[in-house]
Amino acid sequence: MPVQTTDAAALQAYLDTAVALAREVGPAFTDGFRRTGRFAASSAFAAEAKLGNEADCVTAVDRYIEEQLFARLRKVYPTHRFVGEETTAESGDDYAVTDDPTWVVDPVDGTNNFVHHLPYTGISIGLAINREPVVGVVYLPVLDELYTAARGLGAHLNGAPLPIVRPPALTSPTALSQCSLIAEHGSARSAAVLESRLGSFKRLLLDKEHGGACLQNLRVMGSAAYDLTLVARGAADMYWECGPHAWDFAAGAVILREAGGALFDGAGWWGADVPEHERRPRPFDMWRRKLLAIRHIPDLPGKPGSGRALQKQLAAELLAVVQDVPYPPDGRH
Repeated sequence: MPVQTTDAAALQAYLDTAVALAREVGPAFTDGFRRTGRFAASSAFAAEAKLGNEADCVTAVDRYIEEQLFARLRKVYPTHRFVGEETTAESGDDYAVTDDPTWVVDPVDGTNNFVHHLPYTGISIGLAINREPVVGVVYLPVLDELYTAARGLGAHLNGAPLPIVRPPALTSPTALSQCSLIAEHGSARSAAVLESRLGSFKRLLLDKEHGGACLQNLRVMGSAAYDLTLVARGAADMYWECGPHAWDFAAGAVILREAGGALFDGAGWWGADVPEHERRPRPFDMWRRKLLAIRHIPDLPGKPGSGRALQKQLAAELLAVVQDVPYPPDGRH
């Protein structure tokens, strides 16, 4: 029987727990980033190729923080389920996705940034209930940025409501050519995957005279959680990616939605046999590993719902020129 959606008081309690734990492990994260304290320069830090993939890596900091977070969460919520990047990715745990409350954690999102001393990296703690993300905390200790959200309770950055940048200071785009897009190249480096991704990037950037979308700019930041916070705060218009896992999306998805943003499935239509009349943006499912996020767009004066309609329009424009990259979903459904 599905778990009933929790009330505001319960969600606030979950959020308070996640914030306290993120703050608690923040110093260890910073130590690892700066190679100080318990992670002072030594072989113990050891950035390793993850599962034999030289384009991806894991460190002792990833493992330490995930262990600390899960140990503390299990004491508070012994009946809850837990999905983490390191325990799941490294053990090959074939976990079941259920309606039960499930903590979904990435201890160091943007590990490549972390290893190379780029501060756009942080701790992502999400809670899913009924398979949907309902609580999210993304903490960037090096930048001292704490993003928090729970369903129906709004989203905040260090206590200030999101989005930080909002119209009229930031104008609302009405076409893809007016948008700033964040995307990632991912760690899968096969010829087929790269050809698909680069083809999508080319069509997004190409001028309209040659059949492209003439996107205003494309950014690669190196962290899915950070990407979503940038869209939530209004510093980017869109974020699109195929391939990351639930632990990359769970917290940021709540923050983005509570900041007035919209989330859609990120499977593109370019080269697909989807009929034109069926090409509508589909709802986001964090377990499917494909996401398109669009920032808050306000309604036009006297036209309720026009902001949401414009978000869907922009989503459709983007999905028409990007190609889907097939990935198996996370977990067993």
